[in-house]
Amino acid sequence: MVAVRPWQLAGVGDVVRRFQDAGVFVALWPMLTDADGRWASATSAVPFVALADELLARVPFADELALDLEPPFGALARWKDGRPAWRQTPSASRYRIGRDTLVAAVARWRIDRRVTTAVLPFLALEWRGQWLQRVLGTPATDLAVERHSVMAYTSLFEGWSRGLVDRRRAERLLAATARLGRARFGAKAALSLGVVGPGAFGDEPCYRDVGELGRDAALARGAGIDEIALFDLGGVVRRAPAEAWLEALCGDGSSVAPSPP
Repeated sequence: MVAVRPWQLAGVGDVVRRFQDAGVFVALWPMLTDADGRWASATSAVPFVALADELLARVPFADELALDLEPPFGALARWKDGRPAWRQTPSASRYRIGRDTLVAAVARWRIDRRVTTAVLPFLALEWRGQWLQRVLGTPATDLAVERHSVMAYTSLFEGWSRGLVDRRRAERLLAATARLGRARFGAKAALSLGVVGPGAFGDEPCYRDVGELGRDAALARGAGIDEIALFDLGGVVRRAPAEAWLEALCGDGSSVAPSPP
């Protein structure tokens, strides 16, 4: 899964071909500038669709398009710092317009490739309707995609909890998120695990060691999840040996020690 920012459009085609020539399935993961919101949402739908269209025009042979559905970068940064505000939620009309824009775009994109999403873990709690999608500004259930990958990052559950969640509780939250994701999205439910290295904010708490990933992967599979993404390959490469992380991701967890009390 290759992240692509607007300033990287010119070179992405060569990167994808190199992977595909080696027999690797490649997904494109477009992201706007931070000023434009970075991720796909009702607020950023128009510029995001334009970016994705340009990307696919340059790389029509990509195997998949991944949509990271999150509130705009600035809003999520304020939420992360404990400064949420209801005015950050898009209006009903803006949500509806953004949702319809994304629905129409996905219908076009999926003709020639697989389309998936990554969604915040809160959406697994949304039993019916779109009330949480509406609050977050991230329409998901109306999109005709192959999978919804719920972000269940135990290192963030623990590290951003201000001491309320320890490692064992983070694992329980992961298992619950996986089960609720299955209940909410059915066969489309997938899971994103991590994090191995910092992400958009640069200060995300990371896995202490490869054993934590092994336990997370085993819990995800135990909850019936058969498609798992790991964030991210850059962290895996920097925290060598990379093979250990990949084996933990793909294993059944049988060789992983239990979590500490």
